[in-house]
Amino acid sequence: MKSINYIKVDAKDGVQIPVVTFNIEESSKKAVVIISHGFGERAESYVEFAELLWQGNYASVIIDQRGHGVPPEGAKKWHGQIPDYQCFIDDIVSVTEKVKELAPDAPIALFGHSMGGNIVANTLLKISSEQANEYYCAVLESPWFELTPPMSPNTLHLLKHLNKIMPRFRIHRKLNHSQISSDAEKRENYAKDPYYHGFISIRMIYGIATGCAYALENADKLTVKTYLAYAENEMIVSNKEMLEFAEKAGDIVTVKSYESNHAIHNDVKQEPYCLDVIAFLDSNLKSKEGV
Repeated sequence: MKSINYIKVDAKDGVQIPVVTFNIEESSKKAVVIISHGFGERAESYVEFAELLWQGNYASVIIDQRGHGVPPEGAKKWHGQIPDYQCFIDDIVSVTEKVKELAPDAPIALFGHSMGGNIVANTLLKISSEQANEYYCAVLESPWFELTPPMSPNTLHLLKHLNKIMPRFRIHRKLNHSQISSDAEKRENYAKDPYYHGFISIRMIYGIATGCAYALENADKLTVKTYLAYAENEMIVSNKEMLEFAEKAGDIVTVKSYESNHAIHNDVKQEPYCLDVIAFLDSNLKSKEGV
């Protein structure tokens, strides 16, 4: 059975956030996974992944991140624009409140890929401990804690300056689909998606960069059990910083590498990876229930 719905969630700043829900109404669900997608993607990019999670009876709620997805009617130069980095975190909190309304008895987990991994990590580190306790576990897949090659201190200094004088100026970063997935069909899907983009504003990239620094500096404050998956063939973000994050966080983070390109959930070996994610969700659900 498959039930996909498109809804709007009221954000803290009054914007309506487009969200895709997958089987959230099903009584047989074990929990709900809130998915935070990567740079250039959109919620619909994760429907196949949501189907794989449903094999373990996990419903999904996928957020269309700010500056991503289908632009509002009449909007120009919209992709890659955000009011500030904090909106990403506030949107996860707003969507969480909506999930609690739609599925009041369901445990909630977070999943973030790449940019979404950066956002999920910062959410867990910056919200109150009471709010963090609402998530029974989290999955970070290829989280963006640094790019490959890394940003130089001079680049970061320049971005900080530009963010003050021209925050909406957009850079177009051409996305190399072969670095994202080794699956030819998946690469073709990326290329055909009219809303898959490479635009990023100065404000967005500087916000993500400061999020990288914050996550790495504060990883030891993480209180939610987390599964960190990284790709052995990674060419977009840096595995070094991911491992630094995990080491500083300690035993609360479980780390595993996969013979994959950047988007592990969308690569040729996506199914065994998804089974590992389901097993992690299961084990922490049992722990939460005291089984």
